[in-house]
Amino acid sequence: MKRAIFPLPIFMLPEGYTRLRIFEPRYLNMVKTALKNNTGFVLCTFEHDTPFNISAQGCLVDIIDFDQDDNDVLLIDVFASQSVQINDVYQDEDELRHGLVSPCNTPYWYKDSNNSVGEHDLLHDALLNVFKSNPELNLLYKKTHFDKLPWIAARWLELLPISIEKKQQLAFETNFDNLLNFLHTVINNEFA
Repeated sequence: MKRAIFPLPIFMLPEGYTRLRIFEPRYLNMVKTALKNNTGFVLCTFEHDTPFNISAQGCLVDIIDFDQDDNDVLLIDVFASQSVQINDVYQDEDELRHGLVSPCNTPYWYKDSNNSVGEHDLLHDALLNVFKSNPELNLLYKKTHFDKLPWIAARWLELLPISIEKKQQLAFETNFDNLLNFLHTVINNEFA
């Protein structure tokens, strides 16, 4: 399926939510088309050294809410419905990127339903506290899955103040046990 692509210096995984500020005409048109056709668009990581600055993977996002800020800039809340592989990228006359996208199962550990919270209460409790102490984040998430360890790990990867490159490495190039060990180390040092 062909979709518009929005590369940004952010990191997002399936079932994540984020708020975007939309002000460039090409992206305002992208949002208008996505809402009109109920198709969403692809949000991916901006990469300096790739054609059109597009990463190989991204998330198909659905627009779930919109508003304007005090400066009349469009704010949209999006939900990452699934990971997608991005191919055959091109730019249209407005320099909006498009590509063929297909569903993919990355990160591989995300769909593993056998990972209950179990002995990872610290990750669960610390993330729950982050949500409770950040009303904007709490309101943004229409649906949470604090009972699923992969969901908790994905949210930590999105929220932690580490480089996007490190987030991508942890999400896509390491196994789930190593990711959990990393998260435990960070959370123990910062939140324990």
